Amino acid sequence: MMKDNCVVKVSVIIPVYNAERHIRQCLNSILNQTLGSIEVICVDDGSSDSSVEIIKEFAAGDNRVKLITQSNSYAGAARNNGMKNAVGEYLAFLDADDFFEPDMLLEMYEKCVEDNAEICLCSGRIYNEQSGEFSDAPHYLNTKHLCEKTPFSAHDAAEKIFNMVAPAPWTKMFKKDFIEREGIEFQTTKKANDVFFVYSALAAANAITYVNKPFANYRTGNGESLQGATGALSLDFYTALFALKKELQKRGTFADFERSFANRALATCLYALDRSDVKENFQTVADKLKGSYFYNLSILGHSRGYFYLKKDYDRLMHIMQTPSEQLWEERNSGDTVEKREKLNIDEWHSPIEIGQGGTKVSVIVPVYNTQEYLAQCLDSVIGGTLEDIEIICVDDGSTDGSREILNEYASRDGRIKVLAKENGGLSSARNAGLAEAAGEYVLFLDSDDYIEPRALEYLYAEAKSDNLDQLFFCAKSFYDDNEKSSEEAAPDYYSRKADYSGVMSGQEFFIKMSENAEFRPSACLQLIRRGFLADNGISFINGIVYEDNPFTIQCLFAAERVRYADIDLYNRRLRKNSIMTSASGLKSSYDYFVVLKNIERIAAENHYSKFPEFYSALLVQLKRTCFLSSNFASQADETEINDFITSLDEQTGIDYYFFIKIAMEHRALIKTLRRTVKDLKEKNLMDGFKRDCSEKERRGRERERLEKEKKQAEYEKTTRGKISRIIKTIKA
Repeated sequence: MMKDNCVVKVSVIIPVYNAERHIRQCLNSILNQTLGSIEVICVDDGSSDSSVEIIKEFAAGDNRVKLITQSNSYAGAARNNGMKNAVGEYLAFLDADDFFEPDMLLEMYEKCVEDNAEICLCSGRIYNEQSGEFSDAPHYLNTKHLCEKTPFSAHDAAEKIFNMVAPAPWTKMFKKDFIEREGIEFQTTKKANDVFFVYSALAAANAITYVNKPFANYRTGNGESLQGATGALSLDFYTALFALKKELQKRGTFADFERSFANRALATCLYALDRSDVKENFQTVADKLKGSYFYNLSILGHSRGYFYLKKDYDRLMHIMQTPSEQLWEERNSGDTVEKREKLNIDEWHSPIEIGQGGTKVSVIVPVYNTQEYLAQCLDSVIGGTLEDIEIICVDDGSTDGSREILNEYASRDGRIKVLAKENGGLSSARNAGLAEAAGEYVLFLDSDDYIEPRALEYLYAEAKSDNLDQLFFCAKSFYDDNEKSSEEAAPDYYSRKADYSGVMSGQEFFIKMSENAEFRPSACLQLIRRGFLADNGISFINGIVYEDNPFTIQCLFAAERVRYADIDLYNRRLRKNSIMTSASGLKSSYDYFVVLKNIERIAAENHYSKFPEFYSALLVQLKRTCFLSSNFASQADETEINDFITSLDEQTGIDYYFFIKIAMEHRALIKTLRRTVKDLKEKNLMDGFKRDCSEKERRGRERERLEKEKKQAEYEKTTRGKISRIIKTIKA
């Protein structure tokens, strides 16, 4: 029965096609809404399963459910059909395999009434049918592009109007008389039919509001949906975008929205290309994008700064300059970390028989005020599959409850040793642990991180099997909380893209990493033979930050047998107050300067210059470190730099002054030159692309004109012949 016994406030329109598996959940999610004065219009699009019978069953029990049938014409036509029959004040749309949250219609309707809005937006979630898990989908409502004050008009948000939401209609509510007044309908294409409708409506609206809640649930992992099928070639995305452009031009508003349109069009084109998973389809889409689509959609002819996502612009430039077949090969190559499969620890089998007895690995854990993370760290080690280990925890003068936690763990597990010392920094804590270590190999583990259960077993067996001095491996990074740290741009920093297979010397490994700009010096991602460190007198330099740099360089210079394992065994926590993420500005710049001076000293003491290839690679790496130091220093102004330098002793201050001044000036010059050259190159390329497409369009129009003239001439000739014959007949 109609609830609340009042006029229909919201008409919910559902296109239905063979949805018998999900239509019940869909309808229940609507009929159980906290807003009762609704109607549910199900438009069956020629289903061949039991969808119609299920809808009739619901209609028999609730007169708010209405059924309309049509021959198979796709979702756009079904939505249009539903709109024609809707009587609600507002319109909402839902696909038959998706579902709403219970308060969606009430809260969005009330927000519409409060703001007298023509459109109300909300967010959504993705529901994976295979796993049963929900995930956030911030692209449904990109809050950073929204106006804070509601309601707002399309022109209030002109530069981001098409970028604040995805085109999905089921995260919106539309005022019915607004849609009718503007004469906006869905396209009847098989796919992308919502792009034109949603964005045309947004561009025409004078009152837009939103509720920042994930009300709609979009189902994935459903192979029966249109979106789930990507095998067939579809160019509907272009049809939709081009129609939207023409509509905006007809309304005289395209110039106002052009930047937002170009950004949306580029993102949609790239998405369509990525969704083309058959080679012929992929190359067809790529060729059409380069041949005319990018030009016709006003994407070409703009500089990098015109686009909101620089990665999209970089892809645009790459696509325009690269043959389509090569683009396909790049997409399917195994040369990237994302494409190349890492080793799976669950599928690994030990190459050796690991005997009992003796300390195989000494795990050294420096601890300073990390009581919040210690349990997870220690549990990951004591719960591991390699039992013959020792865990040396060095409390570096903690002032929180870390010492008590360490002592409690040591009382429960005899493999744990606790060393207490005054605060001296990470290097001194690691060195203190090394001095007490008795294992064949050592592993350094930061007390806010943790390792995988089979990590030590794997590392020991592989290192022992190949008689290694060092075994490098990978880490997965994760954020401690919702606050993104300074490392947000490189969460996969601890993986390498290049191929480092096989056993090699440390010098060879360092040279390869330097060539690929993949020197990752973290001491925590190395299993190192303890005897090797002792024989070469290698330890950490006390009192410096970024101590892993000189330590790892010394190891690689001396190591005879090194290997890299492309496997994630370490879990690296990214948090705001860690040593690595809290350092910034001049302090970090100076710390890198100290690292450089120490490496300079070590190189001289060990005569690195007698090993030309290693020495050359070292110089390249030091140059990168120098640039990194200048990057940090560039955050400060001249006064801050001078004040910092005068706080140092005289000789150190002078050395640092000339080092950083030269580095910063060189950096600034190189950056300016690179930017200028890149801008000029990109502008010339973009102008060339636009000229080529414009000339192609001109030739096309010329061909059409000539063809038209030819047909007209043939028509006139034929007409004259007919008239001539008629005249002859009359005279006869």
